[in-house]
Amino acid sequence: MAQERERAAQVGYEDPINPTYEATNAMYHRCLNYVLEEIKHNNWASVMVASHNEDSVRFTIQRMEELNLHPSEKKVYFGQLLGMCDQISFPLGQAGFPVYKYVPYGPVQEVLPYLSRRALENRGMMKGAQRERQLLRQELKRRLLSGNLLCRPAEEGRRLRTEGRR
Repeated sequence: MAQERERAAQVGYEDPINPTYEATNAMYHRCLNYVLEEIKHNNWASVMVASHNEDSVRFTIQRMEELNLHPSEKKVYFGQLLGMCDQISFPLGQAGFPVYKYVPYGPVQEVLPYLSRRALENRGMMKGAQRERQLLRQELKRRLLSGNLLCRPAEEGRRLRTEGRR
């Protein structure tokens, strides 16, 4: 961000960086809302919501419901970096949303700066990682107590629907 701001000052164009995290989220949601509206009206359009932000995922799901965009239409996909935010990815997949995990690859000197930047951009990730560990422990305990250690997604989906959860 510092480099972008410095470049903008040198070249003489407006600072391209939002002033706050909240402003960044608001802009992202405005853009996403526009894209979802387009998807609703254009059969050829689709989008990958590649976000580790739970609020943005919730926003997307809420707008999809309002626009009657069903997950089975496969017009809206979700994606996160492998190893990050499984507490977002797994429930989305179980609810029928198309979810992808991506893996950056290449020379170490190119991949590490990318991963470092992603970690810095997602400062709340450690809190999310702690929450994810807690959720994994709860799920493991539930499976051990129920005698159902192996996950069977089709059965899990039926169980979640019968309990009235997504």
